Amino acid sequence: MKSMKERIYNEADTAAIAAEILAVINSSDDGATVLALQGDLGAGKTTLTKALAAQLGVVETVVSPTFVIAKYYQTSGTDFDTLVHMDAYRIESLDELVPLGWDALLKQPKTLLIVEWPEKIIGALPDGRHHVVIKHDGEQRNITSL
Repeated sequence: MKSMKERIYNEADTAAIAAEILAVINSSDDGATVLALQGDLGAGKTTLTKALAAQLGVVETVVSPTFVIAKYYQTSGTDFDTLVHMDAYRIESLDELVPLGWDALLKQPKTLLIVEWPEKIIGALPDGRHHVVIKHDGEQRNITSL
């Protein structure tokens, strides 16, 4: 990401952090925009994803896709037509991405693909991805873009 290098925030500031992220990433007609969210359990990855979804006009309830791996949401009134929320925690091999249609997903224009636990599939992530690390200490969060 270009302008947001490091920020300290609490959960009440999550919507503002989501707005900052969306201000520096762009949708593409050439393929999906990938946002990798790395952080320990409880760091706030899904909370941030919910805030991003709200900013994008998603009306469905956004929940962690841990057991289904990926959930798809339609957006409204934004640069992105689709939000894909993926949780790679349970993926043990890059081969497991094939039945998910990974290659086709990366080619989908105007799609924001948010990947939690990106370190599990780092070899499959595109070079042009946006990558942030969230660390937490009690109520305080620290978000850093790589």
